[in-house]
Amino acid sequence: MLTLPSDQAVDAAVGRLRASLVAPGLDRAVTGYFAEPEFAGVTFTDLGRNPPFEIVPDDLLAVALLDITWRPQVVRTLLDLRRQAFGQLLAAVPHDVDLWNASDEHLGHVDVAWDALMAVDGIGTASATKLLARKRPRLCPISDNVVIRAVDVPGRTSDVLRRLLQDPAARADIEALRPPAAAAVSLIRILDVALWVLHSDTSAARRMRHSVRLRTDHDLRNLRPSSDDALIRRMP
Repeated sequence: MLTLPSDQAVDAAVGRLRASLVAPGLDRAVTGYFAEPEFAGVTFTDLGRNPPFEIVPDDLLAVALLDITWRPQVVRTLLDLRRQAFGQLLAAVPHDVDLWNASDEHLGHVDVAWDALMAVDGIGTASATKLLARKRPRLCPISDNVVIRAVDVPGRTSDVLRRLLQDPAARADIEALRPPAAAAVSLIRILDVALWVLHSDTSAARRMRHSVRLRTDHDLRNLRPSSDDALIRRMP
């Protein structure tokens, strides 16, 4: 039987994430994400129509901006074959509740929608959470490989993010990262961008960190010493 990590592990992860959110240069990197056309920016939130109780083509296009590819049968299932069923599931998920204020009952409805999405052949964790994040940006965080690696508490990623956001001081740290261009974006989305900047191994993320001189533990581990550094270490 699978044993989930303890609350102590969750608390430790919250502490690590909280410390990372005040890294020098992170605010400039987040600003760059929302300013440069290379990235999804506010388009993920603002693109086209986003009716609260229906999945529409604009939702799938917006999610595709976050490196998701939809198979034809998935598109037909979401927009046609099971459109009404998914609309009913969304109707049970509140659209005006923030994650840090959400009750277990609220999140239970999210879990039901999540399970239904995951039951569709061709939908995985990243695509399901990104679609839910599009439909409920205040309540549903993204949980892709980058976020799961950043949290590093297998099976309890959402618990860590929820507990982090329940801390008013942590929310203030995240809010401090918000650039004017993202004034209407949810706080969860700002957190997601910050975690991507800090933990993504993509060349775009590395380039972003380099441009603002933001070095993460991962970057430092991958640094190779220069010949001058090696010489200094050999000196008595």
